[in-house]
Amino acid sequence: MLTKNRAAIELILAGALWGFGFVATVFALRAFTPAETLVYRFLIASVFGELIYLYFRKPGLPSMVSDFKKALPAGFFLGGLMILQTIGLQYTTATKSGFITSLYVILVPLINTLIFKSRSSTLNYVLALVALVGTFILMDANIQDINIGDLWTLASSVLAAGHIIYIGKITNKVDNAFRFNNFQSIWVLILLAPLLLFQKTVVFTAPWESWLGVGMLGLGSSIIAFSIQIRAQKILSDSTASMIFLLESPFAALFGFLLLQERLSWFQGLGALIIMGASAMQILGDPSSKTTGTPPKG
Repeated sequence: MLTKNRAAIELILAGALWGFGFVATVFALRAFTPAETLVYRFLIASVFGELIYLYFRKPGLPSMVSDFKKALPAGFFLGGLMILQTIGLQYTTATKSGFITSLYVILVPLINTLIFKSRSSTLNYVLALVALVGTFILMDANIQDINIGDLWTLASSVLAAGHIIYIGKITNKVDNAFRFNNFQSIWVLILLAPLLLFQKTVVFTAPWESWLGVGMLGLGSSIIAFSIQIRAQKILSDSTASMIFLLESPFAALFGFLLLQERLSWFQGLGALIIMGASAMQILGDPSSKTTGTPPKG
């Protein structure tokens, strides 16, 4: 049976995969547009995810239809946040985009409290604010005037919070987390594919490293990491899950250092340590377990 500690470790692994996804995206964008990268990513996730599932398990039609319907809102939230974030990046910097997107760590307990009347402790908010400070420092504390791109990015953060909350509420009602993630990827693909219609041309041939980047996004960041998220949120509260998700920023910095020769200042390194410390305290301080009947704080 999946325990809280095991779920937290698995979700940290997912954060590492999402962090590596930033490096993979750099490779992909050397040849592909953002729209092409997203569409190819979720095409790979949909096709290979289903092939893997069908190889190891026989499909069950009743549960398949039910889970496919349940995956629609998840796909809407996930696809929508990626579209809005991409639009925002046309007007704002990557640094500001990364920080504003991370505001979901505050929005998750806030939405749960205001809309779903789920209690959230003061500790949740304190640790979330500490983690945001760490994220701000990691991004070199360089956020200036607000522009229209920042507002698009803020909207994507709201959808990111919605995705986390929806997964937390639906995950115990799905037959198979891996298959549910496949269906989520299919819905995202349906939502994102029309973006290619706005391009004059679509690139199909590219250097191997760009296809490798897209492949890593599809297999690692989508098939494996999102499946882990759905599985882990059967156990962890939404607040704890959202805090662990912030670890993708330190992991992205680590992989950027190792693979892209990017260098962090000691100031940015301090930000990474703050995020990791806040996440560890959130895991240790959150006694919730959805399998034991203890109500989650998030």
